[in-house]
Amino acid sequence: MAWTADLKLDHPELDRQHAGLFDLLEAAVAALESGQAEPLAVAVAAFSDAMMRHAVSEEALMEESLYPERGRHRVAHEVFLADLQQLQAEVATRGASQLAGEWLRVRLPEWLRFHIAMNDLPLGRHLAQRPGPPRGQRRSDSRRTS
Repeated sequence: MAWTADLKLDHPELDRQHAGLFDLLEAAVAALESGQAEPLAVAVAAFSDAMMRHAVSEEALMEESLYPERGRHRVAHEVFLADLQQLQAEVATRGASQLAGEWLRVRLPEWLRFHIAMNDLPLGRHLAQRPGPPRGQRRSDSRRTS
């Protein structure tokens, strides 16, 4: 379920966000396995919030760079975020249910891997063609002090 090198976009900020999403997903699975509703709800909310921030970040990059597939990519985010709201409702009403377990162990990791491979890797290639360092990566100061 962890982020792996085959998902690397070579965009430091997006790669950091993707790895963080997988970490939060692992934390949510650990909370699920505890069987306690409150820690599970908190962990799912943390994943959902991070996913929302990530979608906003990617969408800003797509707009800024005039990424040609930004409309389709944005729709994929919207559908997934709506699904996450359903998961949060499931956890709020039924706690660590079998359905919540399927979402956290199977559906979410599969969606993340698929989305990164099919949507984000092409975005990463597009961003790599832009002049200058990737957003989120600071230019190093090439001046030397004596």
